[in-house]
Amino acid sequence: MSKKKSFTLLFGSILYFLNCFFVFCSFSNLHAFAAEEAQKPYIVVLDAGHGGKDSGASIKIAKKRSVLEKDLALGIAIRTKRILLSEDFQRLVDRPLKVLMTRAKDESISLEDRSILAKNQKADLFVSIHLNSNRSKSVRGLETYFLDNTGAATRKKLEQIENKHSKRYAKDKPESLLLRSIMTDAVVETSKTAATQIHSSILSELDGHYPSLLDRQVHQGLFYVLLDAQVPSILLEAFYLTNQDDLEFVQNAENRHKIALGLSKGIMRFLVSK
Repeated sequence: MSKKKSFTLLFGSILYFLNCFFVFCSFSNLHAFAAEEAQKPYIVVLDAGHGGKDSGASIKIAKKRSVLEKDLALGIAIRTKRILLSEDFQRLVDRPLKVLMTRAKDESISLEDRSILAKNQKADLFVSIHLNSNRSKSVRGLETYFLDNTGAATRKKLEQIENKHSKRYAKDKPESLLLRSIMTDAVVETSKTAATQIHSSILSELDGHYPSLLDRQVHQGLFYVLLDAQVPSILLEAFYLTNQDDLEFVQNAENRHKIALGLSKGIMRFLVSK
């Protein structure tokens, strides 16, 4: 055999060996990546709206007693975390579940800090929990929001109520909002899916337990706490404290547990469907 042929065969063998080696390494890396992903926990951030000096909606029910939105929101958030971390719920997902809270007590947390937590943790879902109010006592019901990145002003009044404690709200120009909203385009549809599933789950859980329940449906809104999170995000408005029927319903601890249970089921439905 000539030296030229021997060199060609040797070179071909080396190339074949290298190709096999790279294929093996790629397969090993993919396997390792898949194993790592399987162990990576789902991360859910629960945000109890308001807190500290910011009470949110406040309804006086006695001479020295008021129902505060910040307290009810925190109670629902704590119940939701407890349910999500229970063994029955942990078994529903294919990997560990990590639940974080923006606040676990009555304290002031800026909208920016709430968003940053979800963003830095690369959360699979960010849920901001609120209760609603209106000048008209006849307005009632449950509604859920996901990010409106179109700048539409249809929800302007409610947005101003929820956004007024943002340090950036008063200073931001429309073009700044537009640029930041473009960054969230990738999660708007996912957020819509989450909002729809969670809203539906809460309604199902409350079915038959609240005859006066009004479904105010799922809407879009330009809320800072959702805009800056840049992860799939929703904002729940769990009934109107200014409506007598809604107020009496949410004052009942068992009913708040049902809201938290419906919220938890919706969160799990979303995670499983990802």
